Amino acid sequence: MVDTSRMQKIIAALLSLLLSSASAIVRTNAAGDNGETSEKSAASQVKNSVEVAEAMDSDQRASWKFSEEWIQKTKNPVSWFRWGADLRAREEYIANAQQNSSLPEPENNHQRYRFRAWTDIEPVDYFSFHTRATYVIRNYISPSAVYGIDSGEIFFDNLYLKFFAPEKSSYELGLGRQELSDVGIPWLLMDGTSRDGSRTTFFDAGRFTYRFPDDETTADAIYLYQSARSDAWLPPIDMQQSRKYLSEEDIQGGMIFIRNKPLKSTTLESLFFYKHEYPSELGSSAHGNNFMIRPKIVYQFDDHWNLSAEVAGQIGRRNGRDLLAAGFLSQLTYDFKDALKNRLWLGFEYLSGDRNGKDIDNGFDILWGRYPRISETMAYSRIDSGKACDYTNMASPFVGYYVSPIDKLGFEAGYRPMFAPANPKAGDISHTDNGSFKGHLVYSKLQYAPNPHIKTHLLFETILPGDYYSDSYRSTACFFRAEVWLTW
Repeated sequence: MVDTSRMQKIIAALLSLLLSSASAIVRTNAAGDNGETSEKSAASQVKNSVEVAEAMDSDQRASWKFSEEWIQKTKNPVSWFRWGADLRAREEYIANAQQNSSLPEPENNHQRYRFRAWTDIEPVDYFSFHTRATYVIRNYISPSAVYGIDSGEIFFDNLYLKFFAPEKSSYELGLGRQELSDVGIPWLLMDGTSRDGSRTTFFDAGRFTYRFPDDETTADAIYLYQSARSDAWLPPIDMQQSRKYLSEEDIQGGMIFIRNKPLKSTTLESLFFYKHEYPSELGSSAHGNNFMIRPKIVYQFDDHWNLSAEVAGQIGRRNGRDLLAAGFLSQLTYDFKDALKNRLWLGFEYLSGDRNGKDIDNGFDILWGRYPRISETMAYSRIDSGKACDYTNMASPFVGYYVSPIDKLGFEAGYRPMFAPANPKAGDISHTDNGSFKGHLVYSKLQYAPNPHIKTHLLFETILPGDYYSDSYRSTACFFRAEVWLTW
């Protein structure tokens, strides 16, 4: 890793050397001194300059350590109570989200500010209580239909109890509003509130986790019930007295997830899902049952090579039709293990597509994986189901690259061509009769985190639509974001 502060010291020292050398030459010409003596003197000055700079940095490091210790003491004033807060500010711009530049006001420009405050209370052994309140403000610049400030609502997106075994080793039980991202199934289980974007990702759920004595096997059993309305369980403080929706349907579901590590280099996962959808007051008519099984293997060849592959099969009944769908996701990663943290990966994703008019629905249900995993642009663009981030009907290879040119700075870029296994909207105003190429997705992301309390990034994406869409819906779509995230 390149140490930028060290580089700055060296540059300053070299400048000092040049000045010292020039001064020495003048002194030599004027007093007849030996040039070698002057060079040694200049070199000594360079050494002193670097040592002084490093001493100053040492003081700064000590000051930072003191500040961090003070912050942690403030957040954890007593052993049984912890608290914290964060603020995320975003500027976002989307152009041609519907891939049709002739539509009225094809641009969307807005700022998003999210503030959260949380507490962890552990009054007695083997029991804890967790809360987190969230408030989001959006300021829309365009389009004119939504121009102005949306003050949103204040509500709890975490409110749960946790019971655990002595020393938190063998089992734990969580009941209430909680996030499930740590389960480790980002493909299918990440965001329980997909309709409100990245504002929240919680689940109203009960989760039991058991860790087997061999320390190589973990099992999770989860039941969840997600209401479409944000005020279904806990009434929020609504600044505009407008009803917010977290999803299109009321959804209940359950899962059993088992992870085992039989070998040091191999991880095996088994997942069983059940999902049931109910029509909500939003007007959605979606309803039905979905049963899914999904095995996964992760294999670490050596320190550099890693392979993961997972496949999912779905059966059930949805909207009066039998459901039979499949999905597949694999990725091969090479980690260079060098100073620049170079990392390269390639993979393939397949999500079966529905063919309208057939007795069997083949459209893959991404379950609770509706978040911008693939692309922020696609969250707003023409998704076959009409729901944001509802990835389905796609066959797509992909490649990505990451590098950290200097300490705490990272750059990522990737490319994904996308194809449609089916064309359920063939012949309508936005789709062709027989096209199958959805388009090219290209993205780049610059990230900088100067310390644990500040994270920033710049993100740019573009989609170049293909012949899957009609001529009028092939305008290039793009997305840009600038973000600052402050954490206390």
